[in-house]
Amino acid sequence: MPYNPVMPLYEFMCASCGERFEIISSDAERDENAVCPSCGGRDVSQVFGGFTVGISRARINPGVFEHKKGKPTEYKPPAGG
Repeated sequence: MPYNPVMPLYEFMCASCGERFEIISSDAERDENAVCPSCGGRDVSQVFGGFTVGISRARINPGVFEHKKGKPTEYKPPAGG
């Protein structure tokens, strides 16, 4: 999913493995997209955490934007896109 600055960031916790994870999704697709990245479980609950301002692109799309110390950020397009 491409980065869209107006889409909210949701935080979830998996009941199966305890993993906390975040997704960026429209409200209409939030439940459909809430799948644990560790175990693939759908038994997740939304966690209401702190307020975040200025999240980095690398955190939103890990592996797509890579920053190596002393070098500019490198963009690596996702496979198939």
